[in-house]
Amino acid sequence: MTHVNQQWATSALAPDGTAEILEVRGLYNDGAYEYRVLAARDFSRRPGPDNPLDRETWWSSQAVRHCHQN
Repeated sequence: MTHVNQQWATSALAPDGTAEILEVRGLYNDGAYEYRVLAARDFSRRPGPDNPLDRETWWSSQAVRHCHQN
């Protein structure tokens, strides 16, 4: 999945998204979920060897877009 504020994260630059889902909570009264994710250390750059997915955080379903994996 990718956070909507990561405007640079196109399907070409980050085809697998910018975070890995670890846990899902919800459905809340407003229809939202929360995702506990492993996200890249530097939010503004593409994940990779120099920017690993090692920062745990929570993202709202209202602020993410899912990647379509085959």
